Amino acid sequence: MDLITEPWLPVITRSGVKKKIALCDILADDILDVAYPRADFQGAAWQFLIGILQCCVAPEEEDGWSEVWQNGVETTLWQQRLQTISPAMQFGAQKPAFLQSYESLDAEICSIAGLLIDAPGGNTLKLNKDHFVKRHSTSQICPDCAVMALFTVQTNSPAGGAGYRVSLRGGGPLTTLIVPLAESQYSLWQKLWLNVLPQETLPQPAEYARIFPWLAPTLTSEKAGNKVTPDNAHLLQAYWGMPRRIELDFNETRAGICDLCGEHHEALLISMRSKNYGVQYDNWVHPLSPYRQSLKESGAPLLAIKGQPGGLSYKDWLGLTLTCEDKFNRTLPARVTHNITRYRRLPPTGLWCFAWDMDNAKARCWYQHRVPLILSVDNKKLGDVIQSVVLFAVAALQVLKGQLKSAWFSTPKEAKVDFSMVDIAFWQETEASFRILLDALIPDPERLQPATRQALKCWETELHLYLLNIFDREIFADPEAPDDILLRQITARRHFEKEYYKLKSRKALLELATDRKESENAK
Repeated sequence: MDLITEPWLPVITRSGVKKKIALCDILADDILDVAYPRADFQGAAWQFLIGILQCCVAPEEEDGWSEVWQNGVETTLWQQRLQTISPAMQFGAQKPAFLQSYESLDAEICSIAGLLIDAPGGNTLKLNKDHFVKRHSTSQICPDCAVMALFTVQTNSPAGGAGYRVSLRGGGPLTTLIVPLAESQYSLWQKLWLNVLPQETLPQPAEYARIFPWLAPTLTSEKAGNKVTPDNAHLLQAYWGMPRRIELDFNETRAGICDLCGEHHEALLISMRSKNYGVQYDNWVHPLSPYRQSLKESGAPLLAIKGQPGGLSYKDWLGLTLTCEDKFNRTLPARVTHNITRYRRLPPTGLWCFAWDMDNAKARCWYQHRVPLILSVDNKKLGDVIQSVVLFAVAALQVLKGQLKSAWFSTPKEAKVDFSMVDIAFWQETEASFRILLDALIPDPERLQPATRQALKCWETELHLYLLNIFDREIFADPEAPDDILLRQITARRHFEKEYYKLKSRKALLELATDRKESENAK
């Protein structure tokens, strides 16, 4: 199957019609989005298409980027550039094949479900722990879905046992893509173009084996030091990492309904081979992911931010848009996020953030969020204020958890409590108030207007009331509680109020909400 000329990519048009197209057709203005049945395939498809645009038609400079945004890509040029990468876009039994091992693999046949990140693994099946994602729920996949399943597992590849390498960004990396706020008003190619970076030159065919690793013998990693880095590969391989050695079995197929898309196909794939010690990546910075660097040691490596329990919350938003740091880490936004701030006359945009929350090889949850771009006339001052707001929220939440333990237990220091649900609820349920504050701060980061200072005060008040309500709801639930327990609970509430008002971060926040003249008079 030639991915460039044969229809395989499911899309939805402006009129709501779902159909399949070839890569050569993605620039059509009536195509609104890809239309995969799985959320991780949807995010992977965007990354796949961004990689295609980056390799074929990325502009040399910012003016060229803006010209394409206004007028689109010339159709003839698009067809010509696609044909040059055609050898890398062949999918099937004949090698080289898209994202599959260049060599035939001497390994046991296993289920095609191994392409899915959330499929139960061998140990899970052995221990009979496949309670939520059942075994045999996916046993046959059509070739069209298999293409994106391959790309998804290679892009997000988690740890999978000895020698099974993680993706170029590590297992379950967080991806942040630029999207227009009014998505339905823009064609798919326009939304993708927001995530394409200018580059000095387009790659030549002689360089393709260093970009698309399936075009050449696999650099396996049995020996220590056999790593693929930006120094011994092309930088564009960041979009096409292939840590897993996978070979789909096209010899044994069957007709039927695809377990993923529900469509009939005459040659459903049912099995594959997989082998360890694939490509081991090191020292890469992917353009579509934010990174974190430890400040404890000089020269610490940049590590891609991963999916986490509960997903993202507004305490994470600042680092997704602006470079920021705390006592322990420096956080850098994705290159595409940093790059988009250079352009003018763009529609209002935000971030589409998504990732698997992985526990080694076990997929715990898929998270995706729509996050505002935090940009202002003075990003430094805006970042400082938001950091103060978040630090206060973190400290106030910590006071709440401490006093909840004091109310629950006679020896709170010895008690161990799982506060994960309290944490998740706190960040989710106070987000609406934070967004109101953010809308006030973005146009006025110096807090020159009384309304902006009042928004900070309102934020503090609303947070205080929220925390009190949570305490009362969690603690005062039993009207027949014994007197000694009731006394302990009332004492804990009083201590909560005392510790809350003594927070240094609260005082710092209220100083930001004070008029400069008032502050000078107070001094």
